Amino acid sequence: MLADFTAWLLKLIAKLFTAVWDFVTDLFISILGTVLDAFTALIALIPIPGWLSGGLASTFGAMDPGIIYVVSQCGIPAALLIVGGGYAFRMLRKFFTLFQW
Repeated sequence: MLADFTAWLLKLIAKLFTAVWDFVTDLFISILGTVLDAFTALIALIPIPGWLSGGLASTFGAMDPGIIYVVSQCGIPAALLIVGGGYAFRMLRKFFTLFQW
């Protein structure tokens, strides 16, 4: 009888610690989510610069022809194309896996 009571009491204490641990982890996740949401809201408040509002084409179009020659010889347009392709691939991968990654 006493062995059954102590076994029940130990299971109850183990369940209590498990419940407290789950509460603490859920609280941490909730606080982290709130902090990240606030950070996202702050990032969204940053205005887009006026020189970038027309896109990169208008930025490159306003440059001096000599600078455009140097930029094209350095491979900047190809590099931007590769970065954009990688970003598009990542977004497509996230879309096709239903945002699991």
